[in-house]
Amino acid sequence: MPLTPPLAELGQFLIAFQAVEASLVELIIQVTHSDPEYIGALTAELEFNSKARALDVIFTRFAQIHGLTEQSPHPEFHKLMSNVQKLATRRNDIVHSFYNTLITIDGQVGMVRKPTKLKPSEGIRTQPHEDILPGQLQAEIDEVTNILKELESFRLTAIDAIYPENERNLSSQ
Repeated sequence: MPLTPPLAELGQFLIAFQAVEASLVELIIQVTHSDPEYIGALTAELEFNSKARALDVIFTRFAQIHGLTEQSPHPEFHKLMSNVQKLATRRNDIVHSFYNTLITIDGQVGMVRKPTKLKPSEGIRTQPHEDILPGQLQAEIDEVTNILKELESFRLTAIDAIYPENERNLSSQ
């Protein structure tokens, strides 16, 4: 099957989202001063949202210890983790759906996303749908890119807190 723009965008979104998860783990390693294998083993069994919630608490504690904030939770980081979790919901919706090809009346190739939702209390299965046309996922891809930039900024902040400028300059001499 050729990669139509929506299919390529789906792949781009999902792969970029995996980079967010890897960045979360890297930040946990950084702020806890831990062996990457220990953290990798501990986080491997955690669902994404559990990693994000744990990192939210861990980073707040780190920020308090290093004088970055006295607030709890760390305001900017907590907002970032909230955005990460919202994006994780979208990622789960995308991954746990079925897809069909869609061709619009003007010849655009897209996809129809059909998530299956069970509502046991009502004894029904619903299958709402979403039409995904070229460019429609670009906002989510841009959001992932921005989140990755923010995570990198917090990683660098952590490094600066652990290794103040003077220490870095002395060690490089």
